[in-house]
Amino acid sequence: MDINRLRVAVLGILCLFLSALGGGAALAAEGLIAKVGDVEVSEFDLAATVQRKMPMQVSFHGKIAPEKIEEIRRQALEDLIAQAYQVNWARENRVSVSEEELAAAVKPLLGRYPSEQAMREAVGDKVFGDFRALMFRKLLADKARTQAVDAKVAVDEAQVKAHYEENQARYFRPRQFRASHILIKVDPSASAEERQAREQRAAELLEQARGGADFYNLAYHNSDDRTRYVGGDLGYFHEGQVVPEFETVILAMEPGQISELVRTRFGFHIIRLVEVNEPRQLSYEEVRERIRERLEKEQQERLMDAWMAELRERYPLKRLDGAAPIRE
Repeated sequence: MDINRLRVAVLGILCLFLSALGGGAALAAEGLIAKVGDVEVSEFDLAATVQRKMPMQVSFHGKIAPEKIEEIRRQALEDLIAQAYQVNWARENRVSVSEEELAAAVKPLLGRYPSEQAMREAVGDKVFGDFRALMFRKLLADKARTQAVDAKVAVDEAQVKAHYEENQARYFRPRQFRASHILIKVDPSASAEERQAREQRAAELLEQARGGADFYNLAYHNSDDRTRYVGGDLGYFHEGQVVPEFETVILAMEPGQISELVRTRFGFHIIRLVEVNEPRQLSYEEVRERIRERLEKEQQERLMDAWMAELRERYPLKRLDGAAPIRE
């Protein structure tokens, strides 16, 4: 099935894109491409998942590289097969999804249709039923992950504290700066005359900045990079995060000062140093929640990997499209 047919099929499947079909469109589901245990994965399911993953520019411009399409399709199929493993577990463990939960999940995707019945009449019973079944399996897999993995994630205060004590160097903040700048770009291929003109322009702006002109407005109206929209504000950065020429000047400045012209590979900068925070060890209280989130995420990933490995052992995977098995 080529990508154009996939896109057309998905436009008929996903309510989010149904307006592109017009009323009365009815598309048949394609054949099966995989089976995990008792759960089947169809070309219809793949088309829907591909469309959800497809970058937005496809919908508006219809252009995407073939290799990107293949990457999206491969990832979509891998996700569907993983979901099928989880649905098997949900069925075996009597996990259920109520009609109310399914209706609530479908409702935001109805698009221009006032009700499920209106959508069913527009796209046909087959398409609507397959779409609803796909949504049902997604909810079932979500619940399975919640029970089998998320509910088992537990990080106590002692673990968080121990991690901090063992990794204090990771939470040492080097000297931190906040600065604004005005950039006058110089094209690397520019002639000597062009470079001189750009330098002259930068020198004029430097004179205005040191003469008391509002730095924010100077940057907004004259800087050649995106920071112009925030008055040249570069935010906070540490030593080693900016180009050496820029950092050398910053290190010699005091807050409130405006630099001489600074030449980098980007062009000429006028720098205004706003704030300097000396290096220090971040306290446990400052980083405890960040550490907790990190440990919970790591634990969740380990539990998820172990669970999926168990499911792959328990439920057989059959590829029905002739392709090699995915990540067995």
